[in-house]
Amino acid sequence: MTIIPPFIFSAIQANLMPLLRWFSEEMYRRLLGREPQHFLVRLHQHLDCVPLEESCAEYHHRSGSGAPVVHGVPRLVRILLIKYLLNLSLREVESAIRWNLLVKWFVGYAVFDAGPDHATLERFEQWVCEHRQRTFFDEVLAQIDQAFPEERRKAQIADTYALRAHAAAEGLITLIRHSCQCLLAALGQVDDRLLTQVESELDQAALLGAADEAQEYRLDAAQRSQRLQQTVITAVRCQELIRALWSQETSALIGEQPTVTGWLNILDKILADEVSITRNEQGEIIQVQELPKKKKGTYRIGSATDPDATHRVHGERKDFGYNVSVAATDTFIREIRVDTGSQPDPVAIVDLLRAQQEHHGLKPPKLIYDKAAGAGKWHKEVSKVSGGQTQLVAPLMAYDERSERFNPDDFTLSPDGQQLTCPNKQVSEKAYRSQSGQGRSFRFSAQQCQDCPLADRCRGDKLPTSHMRQVFISDHRSVLALARTYAQTAGFIADLALRAVIERFIANLVRYHNGRDAQRRGKPNCDYQVKMNGVAFNLRQWMREIDKRSKASTAASLP
Repeated sequence: MTIIPPFIFSAIQANLMPLLRWFSEEMYRRLLGREPQHFLVRLHQHLDCVPLEESCAEYHHRSGSGAPVVHGVPRLVRILLIKYLLNLSLREVESAIRWNLLVKWFVGYAVFDAGPDHATLERFEQWVCEHRQRTFFDEVLAQIDQAFPEERRKAQIADTYALRAHAAAEGLITLIRHSCQCLLAALGQVDDRLLTQVESELDQAALLGAADEAQEYRLDAAQRSQRLQQTVITAVRCQELIRALWSQETSALIGEQPTVTGWLNILDKILADEVSITRNEQGEIIQVQELPKKKKGTYRIGSATDPDATHRVHGERKDFGYNVSVAATDTFIREIRVDTGSQPDPVAIVDLLRAQQEHHGLKPPKLIYDKAAGAGKWHKEVSKVSGGQTQLVAPLMAYDERSERFNPDDFTLSPDGQQLTCPNKQVSEKAYRSQSGQGRSFRFSAQQCQDCPLADRCRGDKLPTSHMRQVFISDHRSVLALARTYAQTAGFIADLALRAVIERFIANLVRYHNGRDAQRRGKPNCDYQVKMNGVAFNLRQWMREIDKRSKASTAASLP
């Protein structure tokens, strides 16, 4: 075997590198000459990545005696854009940089340069997710606003879709056991001695399951109830032991570990939402029963693998995961966010508007939504968060379609709000605040309703004439009156016609940007994912809008 002396190798390398650089530049020059309209070529001309590079500059240390940076932030930023633009996994991105010359040129590598591996890309993306979660989305949208300033004055349409969790929903017994495993694992990271002490006082078979026990689906109702009781008793005992040790000798140590506290709180919520626990006078658990479905808690945790995910019920469809809310004009996505799946759709409206004000200084003139936001509460919330500058446009809830009885709109409220007059001209001044705090209940006595010719339509069959008649008057009655007036105009019909746009946008996110399935677990990771999906969507829309306006300008200039 012939060994090339180092000085000869250095001489060859010194003469070969300029040739390789020339070859790479010539290769790219010819490639770009043949593909001047390729999406990446046009994006390179219009997108300024410098603000993104400066925002992520802290990723690499600027001092120290370590090895020089091979894959700098400018390249990593562009790689992250490629990942979401082309809907690739990190391994697929690694391969694309290796074999796709246009991708390699866009990222900033010479033809013969080696790109980063997927592990390097994973570290950078996790850093961006943790420290610069919405930087890419905000910066791209800011540049779009510079190119098309009229976009800020357009009405917006909002809707939601499901993002399925990167975890499977668990049965109740499995959920409790898995949560206890996570709690013990978190405790072990704090102090192995404490973990050993806790485990020595627990029935491991009851807590984690015996190796030869039957699967849960094979149990009958009595056997399942017995296993649930044993599991809950042991889980509660596990919590009590940890909290006792915490208060006695290690409060400072455990108190600094949010994972231990977090899993204790998760177990508390699971038990409170799912089961009823009965104790005797000595405080011992004597009975555990699973709560009926209607009495279970809200925002119920469904998996210890991803405690942030909950069940989203939308019509007949049920998904375990997250609720994604999108606000967009007829061209671009203006805001996108993730909430847990059980959150009702209209709750995120305020957050969508607040985020735009905070990050872009924008209050859209209108926000168009579906019937879910048709209650007066949401009209008032939108007016409040926008300072009256944003009008919520949504089909109002038709109370007359629910029942043939008189609805609150059939009753007349006095200008001072102190008297309510029924359709039969009876007046009530007795009003009490509702438990919801959203309005008052006016009471008409049985004597006032006696011999009323409208009793059947007012009371129905379920309320006898010997009982008083209560009418709920919402605090949002005046707001609804304005919305009802606008709903009779042609502008309202035109606004609702725009809703088809948001459906197309959501279909695009789901089909072409993998917007249906979460790639990681936890709400922060999922929120980062959907914002990057929004980045990819907006970048493509940006290039399409440039082409559309360029063609329109050319056509207008022709004789």
